[in-house]
Parts: sequence; C-alpha cells; structure tokens
Amino acid sequence: MKFDENDQIEYLPNGIKHESAGGFVFFEDDKTHELFVALLRKPDGHYLIPKGHVRKGEETKDAAVREVMEELILKENPEIISFLKIDSYTFTLDDSNVTHHKNVHVYVFRLNKKADIKPQIDEGFEAAEWIPFEKAVEKISFDRENLLKARQCFYYNKPVKAFKDLTDIKSLTIAISTHNGEFTISKTLKSLTENLQEIGDFLKKEVLVCADHCTDNTISVVDNFIKSNKLDDIQFHLISNDNAKGKSNALNKIFSASSGELFCAVDDDVILKEKSLINLMRALVEEESLRCVFSAWKRLPFQSKNPWKLFWHWILGIKFEVNETSEIMRGATMMLRRDNFVYLPAVLNEDQFLQYMYWPQTKEVKDSVIYFNSVSSISDYYRRFIRIMVGSKQLSKYLAKNRIDECSRALFQKLEYHRILRLPWKLKGPFLFYRFIRFCISLYVNLKIKFIDDYEWFRFKQN
Repeated sequence: MKFDENDQIEYLPNGIKHESAGGFVFFEDDKTHELFVALLRKPDGHYLIPKGHVRKGEETKDAAVREVMEELILKENPEIISFLKIDSYTFTLDDSNVTHHKNVHVYVFRLNKKADIKPQIDEGFEAAEWIPFEKAVEKISFDRENLLKARQCFYYNKPVKAFKDLTDIKSLTIAISTHNGEFTISKTLKSLTENLQEIGDFLKKEVLVCADHCTDNTISVVDNFIKSNKLDDIQFHLISNDNAKGKSNALNKIFSASSGELFCAVDDDVILKEKSLINLMRALVEEESLRCVFSAWKRLPFQSKNPWKLFWHWILGIKFEVNETSEIMRGATMMLRRDNFVYLPAVLNEDQFLQYMYWPQTKEVKDSVIYFNSVSSISDYYRRFIRIMVGSKQLSKYLAKNRIDECSRALFQKLEYHRILRLPWKLKGPFLFYRFIRFCISLYVNLKIKFIDDYEWFRFKQN
C-alpha cells in the first residue's frame, strides 16, 4: 500500500494509524421517491463506499466531499446531510505483519440529480453504479448496517414543508389499495367522499384506487360508485397494480400517479367518522415536525349470527378494549406530506410497520376516528399474527436494528398484568384466555419459522 506524503498517517509502536473519510451518496427519484445509493465495485465483486485518506490539516467533512468527488469522478458537489459515525477497524497487508488501525469518518450525502459516475481505475475499481437501496443492502460488502443507518439519516433530515394554515394546502391525494374488497370498499368510499366534501373548495382533491390483483367484483363496485355519485369536485381514478401483489407495491404505484401535496393512505375496509381527514390535515399544519399522522380506531358492532365467529369476536374484542394499543390496526388511515413519502419495499405489507418504520415523528390523532370490523375468527387472527411476526423478521433486512427495536417498543407495549388482574371477571377471564391462545400461537409460529428460509413465500401463503 502506497501513501501520499500529505496523507494524515501516524506511525505508532503497535502499527500505523490512518484517518479516512467518505460516505454514502444518495439520490431520490422526484416522481417515485425510489432511493439509489452510489457504490464502487472491485474486480472481486465487492461493493464499497467512496472514501480515502484525510490530508494533513484538512477537516474530515471536507475530506469526505473531496474523496467522494474524486472516487466517483463527480462534477457536482454532493450536499452533506449529516455525520453518521467513525468506523474503526484494523487490518494487515499480505506482504507485511504490520497492523494498520483505520478510522473512517462516515458522512451521508445527497445529490439532487442522478449524476454520471465513473470509477477510478487506478484505485482498483472496475465500476461505479447507482443501485436501488433494496439491492444495495444485499450487495454491499462491509457496510450493511451503516447503509441502513445512513438511509435513516437521509430521511430523518429531509426538509419538512410547513403550512401556515389549512388554506395553504393546495391539493390532497387519497390512496386506497384494495385486494378483493367488494364487500367493504363502497362504505369506505362513501365515508371518504363525505369527509372530502367537509373540507371545502380551497384545495384540489383526488382519490386513486389501486386494484391489487383483485379476483372478485371490486373493480365493478368501484366503477358503479363513481358513476352513481356526483363527484364533480373530486377526481376519481381507478388503476391496477401490475407488479407483484402487495400493499407496498400498490401504494408505490398510486404515489407515482398522484399529485397531492398531502398523501393519505386509507384501507379499503374502514369507515371514516366525520371530519377525520380535516383533523389529520390540521395536525400536520399545527406541528411542523410531524412526518406522519394516523387515525384512532373504534370497532363496529359485529353483524354475523355464526356462534363461533361471535365467540371469537367477543374474546378478541376484549383484547382491543383492555389493551388500548393495537399492533394490528394502527395506520389504517395515515397522512403525510408528499416530500416525506418513502418508496416502500415489496416485503412490507402490514399497516403496523408503515407509519412507524419509515416516518420518525409519528402521531395518533385522537379526534380523527375510523371504524373497522375487528378480527372475528381465530384462524383470521392466526394468519394476521403470522404476517406480523414474519414481516418483522423480513424487515431486519431493510432497517437498522436500533430502528426496529425503537418501533417494537412503540408497537408491542408490555402488558401491565397488575392492571389486568384488577379488572372485573367479565373482562379479565376472556382476556386471560385470549393471552393463553396468543401464547400458543406465538410458540407454534416461532417454532415453525425457525425451519423456514423463504419468509416471503410463507407470509403470502397465509393470505
């Protein structure tokens, strides 16, 4: 290894100390918000971030910018988003027993356009590539966890558009992803249009329904709703998800086709109480730091006369009444500023992860209420439980461990058994029975997924 005489290198009794700097360079597509990262490829197939030695008397952030521009042969100056960390490690070279101690000052950068990048051949790189984030996580050789944290820094430090008041908002997009929702979606659309008409005429309103590989009459139901209702001030569009089945792909498709300054995702099986949307909008106006807001929920009375379903509706309903938080139904209606939308990986298919995993400042708006039909059978609950547990395992591929732990604390709160034991028996008995059933399901699922490598197949098999 050859060093320049201006490199910041210190010869120590136990080896050689190097100071280096570089980082992760991101580009976000304006239309889809898909995220790309610039990486360098070695002839042996390893992908690395651009980095190099800090020069004597040089600030580490200046060195990081210089090295990124040199190693990617960039003409544009990348914008520093934040400092990530100092990555320290040791190594030895094949032709020497000397130990090298290296400190790499890692920064997070943004480029406003997908600039041309090329490798420095004399530095031993054969290619410089813009790689979609999900693929970069699989390809990067040594910095996977740093890449996950860098993506968090990128999103957390994005500028937030502030609104002076409600009339400062010019447009709103309602996004509905539906798969075989023919029995519920008309009620959802009715409550939505009533909410949109409450807002007034100061903003452009559009509703985009994405049929996600529907095999029932959902499309006909939506078409009939549009034709039979006077919706002059609301633009309705029905599109199809041609990619792989899943809520994430459907929401990405809707976002690409939308134009609203605010983006509101609504499930196809909820009913919005009056003023739900305007209260979500007001929350984003009043708190500039919020990235995502979502509605509180209430249960609708169960209509079925099937004794078995009535029994489980009662048992599982006790769970919802005793546990004020629900890991299942959070996020069934959520709203965010357009600039804060995150391109969602196909693996993500459950509401409870959406608003927490990708939007750090998240809030439940108590005066925005949705009604839903809760789980009414143990088999339905079992399938949902599997999707949650397997989905959380899959997410470890795409999010830093500290973020997953942080979200798990928010979503899966510890049960206060001392409070449960003080409840009357008409609540305490059914709830303890529910917890026993949940324990059995959890044990069974945990044992099962220990022997399964293809989580994606296992999760979709439950749908």
